[in-house]
Order: sequence, then structure tokens, then C-alpha cells
Amino acid sequence: MNEPLIFEANPDTSIVFGGLTWQTLLGANLAAQSMKAAVANKATHFVAAGEHSASCGTVRIPSELAKIRGRSFYSAAAIFAQAHQGGVFLTAQDLGEELVWVAGVHDGNIIQGTDVLLSKEDARALIEEVESRFKDSSSAVNIVKSEFDLETHLNIRTKLAPVKNAFQKIPRPLLMLLGGLVGLIAIDTAWDQYKKAETRKALELEAQQPVDARNEWANALDVWAGSILLDGPQGLTVLIQGLGRAPMDIGGWDLVKAGCTAIPNAWSCSANYDAGIGATNLSFVGGLPTGWTASWNGLTGAVAAWTVPAHRTVMKRVEIQPIEDFSLNYISALQRVLPAFRSVELSPPVQLELPDPQVSVKNGSRYEMVPVTYPAGNTEGIEKPSIQTIELVGPARSLFVLPLINYTKILSVSMAVEGVTSVPTLRDSLFTTKLVGEMYVR
Repeated sequence: MNEPLIFEANPDTSIVFGGLTWQTLLGANLAAQSMKAAVANKATHFVAAGEHSASCGTVRIPSELAKIRGRSFYSAAAIFAQAHQGGVFLTAQDLGEELVWVAGVHDGNIIQGTDVLLSKEDARALIEEVESRFKDSSSAVNIVKSEFDLETHLNIRTKLAPVKNAFQKIPRPLLMLLGGLVGLIAIDTAWDQYKKAETRKALELEAQQPVDARNEWANALDVWAGSILLDGPQGLTVLIQGLGRAPMDIGGWDLVKAGCTAIPNAWSCSANYDAGIGATNLSFVGGLPTGWTASWNGLTGAVAAWTVPAHRTVMKRVEIQPIEDFSLNYISALQRVLPAFRSVELSPPVQLELPDPQVSVKNGSRYEMVPVTYPAGNTEGIEKPSIQTIELVGPARSLFVLPLINYTKILSVSMAVEGVTSVPTLRDSLFTTKLVGEMYVR
């Protein structure tokens, strides 16, 4: 269930369970980044990332509730994260109506794929999947079975702030004082100069105080790696099996093409069918596999949709394959199977771009956040990973001989039925597939 469930704690306060989209933000000015993420997600409200958590959550609250003057909304997941710091915690709360709210937190950050409303069966499956992510981690997974105090943590760190447009962000006194285009340009110029001066001041402060740049970058890279879920060879096998569930015929409708794209914790698959002689929408629905859904494309086209659970693992940065080993051993293995594919394209490596991590330095009686530049000397152990995109086309059977490194994220796989008149060859068959993915090296 993607829609949030909103409980009224009192006439002025509501708690929002599920429905939030969470992402980890890095770099400077996390509040501004959070606002941009909320706008990009077309959200009405958001929980901003900040000094205590890098998690930004965005959500669309129904307009009839959002417009009530004076009402405040708080994220139950953010409250759970604030109440359970320094480790890995999971909770599953029964909210009635056959709905279970599942939330997870790792060192103050919301775990990807949680803060959702599920059936009891799906909730158990999600908890098992999250536990498997951390089975090799030094942090033990703590299951919180008892209810936790919500109202104790109703504060600015858990409050859902409304998304404002550019006009709403401008203070009214400023509009009355300056007004007009000339005034706005002057303000923009002054603000730019102020930010430059603050940046110079922060850099000077950083130079005066010792900062472990290697440690800061190692932590930033670990946070990034923890947000990447990989498929690898086992994930490809699961995906092929899921795509292969598309029947050649459903109630007199003939398979034309099928494909799956990656979604959180699963694959979203669909297959297109053309109507045969005597085929009807009723015959198509009657022949659908259990749990599949149908939609229509005119009078002679039908689409079947289903979901395949994914087999994915969290990236371990220190185990990423060196590019020298990748270029020699993996490329050689790929070259040996090139005759089995119609085309194979592997892009050159593109180094990952991450914003500089921020550290707090003391300036007189207060602390300020300043960026930490990437070390220019010894970078062993904190190498920035690179990404290579792979795209290949060939017979469906050739996917079974395709070598993949464990650090591969599959983006999509599609299959087209070429027609019974096609002549099978080593590079051609009745079923032609296309795979697109990303490989991580260092």
C-alpha cells in the first residue's frame, strides 16, 4: 500500500504511517537538497535531512487534510528513527484492517524499502529481507515488538514541512520593501556574495582545525554503498525465471513481447498479447495465471502484468572488483561468449561523483559545517567506484551463458517474439532478449 495512513493524535496533530519515499542525501545544505527532492517527487510535505539523519522523506498528503489551517503532520518513521539511534532496529505495528506498518532504521537513517503498509505475510517477508541485508554486518538487528512513545518525539526533526513554491519562500516584508525585478536581482547578488564569503570563511576554519579527510570520505562512501542493491548472477537467474513465466498463449491470445524493470525489492513485469481467432477479453482474463492483472490495448491487444520478488544484496564497498582485474578476467570471459549474442556494448568506466562530506568545526562559541575535499595523496581504501553500463541483445537462451560479476545492478530485461518463420542461428532465435545493467568497479 503506497498511500499513507494518517492517525489523528489530537485536534491539531496527525501521525503519518507509511507512504513516504525515503532517500539518503549527502553533501552540503541538506535542507535545501530535501526541498529539491520534495519538489522533484511532486510531494506536498517532507521530512528534511540534517545534522542528525541523512534521510529525506517525501509524501503527498490528501489536499483536504493538508489545507486545514494549524494542523501539523509528523512522520512515524522519523519518530521511530529518533527513538532508536546507534544500530539497526525494525518494528512491525498492527494498525488494524489487515495492515501492518513496517519501519527500519540504521544509525538514524530510514532503511530503504521500509516505512510501508503491508499485509501480515508481506510484512514478515520484508523483515526477513532486511535482516538478510545486515546478516554480515557488525550491527545486530534489533526487533522492537512493543509500541514506542510517539508524542515524546514530536519536534522539528520529525515534523512534515509543507513544500513551498518559489514565491511562498520570499518573506512578505522583503517583498513590500524592495518589490520589482531590480530589487530581486539586488537581493540575489547580495546573497551570492554572502555565500561566497561564508564558504571562504568555512574553508579557513577547516584549514585551522584538524580533519580526518580519509575517515570522512570512507563514511560517505559507505553510506552511498549501503543504498545500492545488487543483482549479480543469482539475481539474473531469478529474473529470467520470472520473465519465463509469461505463457505463449493465454485464452487464444498470442505472446508478442514481455519485459521486466527494477523496482524496490522486486521486478515489475508485463507481457503484450495479440488476439487470435475467437479470442475475447473474457478468455484472456480466464486464462491469466493466479495473481496477474490484465489491461487492454484497443480491441486486439492485451497486457498481462505481474511482480517477481528480486534477489538482491547490499553493496560492500571494500569487495568491489579492481578495474585491472575486471578488464583482464571479466572482459575475457565476456569476449568468449560474444558469438552467442547479436550485439554487446560495454561503456567505458565513469567515476562516481559524490558531493564533499560535511564536518562540524568550531567557530568561536558556535559550530559550523564545512566541506571536506577528497584527499589528493594516498586514496587506498577510499577509491571512488566507477560505473560501466552493459547493454546486449541476443537469443533468450544466451542469457544462461552470460557472465556477470557480483557487483552488477540489472535495470531491465525485455523479450520479443520474432515469429515462427525466423530461422534459428547462434545469434538469432524465436525469442530475442535485451538486457541493460550497470557494473561497479574500482
